[in-house]
Amino acid sequence: MISKRSNDLELSRGVIMSFGSDKLASPGAFRLILAFAVFLHHTTSLNLGLSAVLIFFVLSGYWVATMWSNTYSKTAWAYVTYLVSRVWRLIPVFALCSAISWALLYWRGAAPDAVDGIGRQLLSNVMILGYNSLSYQANVPAWSLDMEMQFYLIAPVIIFLLSRNIFFLALCALVTIAAQKLGGAVTVAPFVLFFSIGVASACGGLQPSRKLAYGSLFATLAVLTVSAAVLAKNILLDPTQPAPLAFGSTTSLAIAMLMVPWALYTTRQKGGAHDRMLGDLSYIFYLLHWSVIGALKTGEGSYVERLALCSEAVVLIFAASYLIWRLFDHPINKLRAAWVSGRRALYEEARAPAAAETPQLAFGA
Repeated sequence: MISKRSNDLELSRGVIMSFGSDKLASPGAFRLILAFAVFLHHTTSLNLGLSAVLIFFVLSGYWVATMWSNTYSKTAWAYVTYLVSRVWRLIPVFALCSAISWALLYWRGAAPDAVDGIGRQLLSNVMILGYNSLSYQANVPAWSLDMEMQFYLIAPVIIFLLSRNIFFLALCALVTIAAQKLGGAVTVAPFVLFFSIGVASACGGLQPSRKLAYGSLFATLAVLTVSAAVLAKNILLDPTQPAPLAFGSTTSLAIAMLMVPWALYTTRQKGGAHDRMLGDLSYIFYLLHWSVIGALKTGEGSYVERLALCSEAVVLIFAASYLIWRLFDHPINKLRAAWVSGRRALYEEARAPAAAETPQLAFGA
């Protein structure tokens, strides 16, 4: 999820005030960079997509655990409020981007003749769950949102367990390893460790130091620079051959783990209104880019032609993302935030009589 850092009263003021002010580690801008890394994955031979998505999962685990502790657990019917809020946050934009994906497919005559049942397609293209198991995915990167939604269903349990014993993280690692071996790609199981790392950071106070965070960033950049240099050398030596991938899945996993301290460090930094907007845009950019690059056929032509098409795609995706955020996502999110606040007020009202009676009972005793 690709999940988005909320700008909607879901984090308590006390938590926000405890953030640092390292502007180079702005959380919203970092997430937008991750979304752009996925764009590069689909338009170049720099296969950064898996690394970026895994880091998104870590960030999602952190923010969901933080919001649960500071807001959702203090609302009426906490679990129901939490699920409704998460669905409300993700699905409107997801459904809109799904509609855009299908519209562009039909527009360029690339829609498949046969897909899963219409009901199944409609369900997963709107409600997200089951998207990764569809035989045809109009918006391929959306598979990660299916993992995100599955994580939301079990997140409170993981938060409960990790808040009581940080070593539960070892069991999450075993689940991830076993799922990888057994081939459970349509469930969240192969990725539960990455979500749980974020949860452990929020629940266990595992906060990377500034020194460790920057060491993580520079080490990751060094690996990426070397990989890009090797890729460029191979292309220059034989430009007639298809460019090989910069690195494989194992290296992508290593890059993601190397980047974890920096990712968690960004969560402790102040964002501000502008940075929160960038964080929201990252979600829309992520969901739009696949359809746009397909419509513009950015993978065809010479390197110069592809570069021009990719540049055009970036401008178009950013412009469309901003319009969707401004006219659609942001107003909907404000309504959701108000609803969550109302649920919290109901919870506090229900507890108020009990709180008022407690001193009287103690005095009488």
